[in-house]
Amino acid sequence: MRRKLVLGILVLILAFSVILWGFSNFIGDDRNYNEEIMHSLEQTQAGAEAIKSETTQPEPKQTPELEPAEVEPTQEVPEPASEPEPTEPEPTELEQTQVTTPIQTDYSIPVVNAIKFFEQSQEPEVMLWLDVMYRRFGIEKFANSLQRFDQLLYLYPSKSSELRLFRRIADYDNPMHAEDLKRVKIDLDIITLPALYCDRLDLPSNYLIVLEEGVSQGGYHLTHVLLAWIWIQENGCELELPDGFIEDLYLANAALINTDPVVTDLELEAAAFLCLAGQSELIDDSFIEQVIASQDIDGGWGSSRRWHTTILGLLYLLHVEFPSDAYPPVLAPKPA
Repeated sequence: MRRKLVLGILVLILAFSVILWGFSNFIGDDRNYNEEIMHSLEQTQAGAEAIKSETTQPEPKQTPELEPAEVEPTQEVPEPASEPEPTEPEPTELEQTQVTTPIQTDYSIPVVNAIKFFEQSQEPEVMLWLDVMYRRFGIEKFANSLQRFDQLLYLYPSKSSELRLFRRIADYDNPMHAEDLKRVKIDLDIITLPALYCDRLDLPSNYLIVLEEGVSQGGYHLTHVLLAWIWIQENGCELELPDGFIEDLYLANAALINTDPVVTDLELEAAAFLCLAGQSELIDDSFIEQVIASQDIDGGWGSSRRWHTTILGLLYLLHVEFPSDAYPPVLAPKPA
């Protein structure tokens, strides 16, 4: 009995100690668990604070404290982008007057009306000068002027021989013979035709006298001496002239143009030929206003031989409207 009692006491002691040991472990585990939770919370709080600090750092850049007014100028700097404008090619008047035949489209009303005047023209001489305007100013409506000349030539059999000689204005290789020039009888043609072919045939021995007499006669003889001089230069011919002859020739033609409000055929011829010679600065600036004011409603000028006066008027207007230091030649160039 005593032994059983002792064993029972030992069992109770053992059980009690086991209970105490388990209880102490439970408290320790719970404490460790709580410490781990607290430690993890501290880490998450620290991480959250770090993240918060990272996300909130850029905010001061957007706050008024950074004076956004200083940022705005850096955004408005692109305004100088307008500076490249000077480098952009603009269609200036100088670009519209190149030596190579330009294609013009922006004509003034007087020029447009004068061009329309020749839409139904049946004069062969007209076609030769329209060809000049096509090559010099690129007027597309006049592109087939030489073909029209050849077609109209058959309508004027009595003048065909002389007209064929002037055909060289539009055709460098225009056929001719020395005998053709000898048959010329008109004073004005005697002045101009030798110059038109001086690169093929020598100028007549008395040609200088012919030119001097033409200048002294004045009027249309004077203007045709100027035209002959233009052709002599373009054909590369040589002619010994007295000192001051050319300067006097230019000034004498300019003197034909007066301030009278009535614009005559002779005045327009002098003005047109001075432009062809590159001497347009000798023409008074007021003359262009008189020319425009005197143009008729149909686009022409003059009362008799209107085609002649209108050719000269249009030729003069084109030089004024499209000025240039160097134009294509009056005479058709040698084919390449």
